[in-house]
Amino acid sequence: MVSKDHLARLAEIVQHPDKWEDSTKYFLDHFASDQEFMEMGKRTRIDVLLKIMGEVAKKVLNKSLVRIENPQMYRVKSMNMIHGSCTSEGWVMMFVYFTDIHKGVFSTTKPFSGQTGFSSRVTALPMPELDNEERLYGDQWNMNPN
Repeated sequence: MVSKDHLARLAEIVQHPDKWEDSTKYFLDHFASDQEFMEMGKRTRIDVLLKIMGEVAKKVLNKSLVRIENPQMYRVKSMNMIHGSCTSEGWVMMFVYFTDIHKGVFSTTKPFSGQTGFSSRVTALPMPELDNEERLYGDQWNMNPN
């Protein structure tokens, strides 16, 4: 199980002035590989994070218009964390964002291509939409199609 020490370390890495790009690897090694942690997340959609996904994809693809495919976001409220992923033109994007410190890291990679990925650390204003849990969890993106 993910410990409070792992959570504190990840937040520290995200905020570090030089090592923040290491946060994606740390998240994959200590969080994404933990089934219990992954089951804690509740699927949601947060518009500002979708917009950031789009902006990062524009930067990576060097385009003014991109299509974000299969965006997924999961909120782990007890850890003040939102994590997720999407794809765009063969690139995979992952992110981890802390709602208490309003910082996160978005990283991209193009599997099996040999192309260099791109990471971006973001700081966003507080998100009042997080207080509207009915909207966060009640809309179509949280429905199970099965």
